[in-house]
Amino acid sequence: MKKIEEKMCAAVAAGRWYKNSNTEVIALSSGAVFVKLYDTIIYAKIDNKEFFCDGGFNTVTTGSRLRALGANYSTNEKKNKCTLTPSNKMYNMYYSHLFR
Repeated sequence: MKKIEEKMCAAVAAGRWYKNSNTEVIALSSGAVFVKLYDTIIYAKIDNKEFFCDGGFNTVTTGSRLRALGANYSTNEKKNKCTLTPSNKMYNMYYSHLFR
């Protein structure tokens, strides 16, 4: 696991904000935690339930971040065993928890 991913996972586990390069962990006052890669929300943890999304960007970096977060994700669609949540639902979750 890359250093940036170790720090990202530590921030998610602690429920605290973290930003480095293209990766950002957003911890909201509602207790929800989101991870953004560039401008795409790739992970959400709400009420101890996890959601994963590649945002349609089936890249090595996206795959690496998702696997670090615990997803059984593969960039090879035939090997991907991760249930992905659509981007629009990820953003709906984010905005619904933003002002709680």
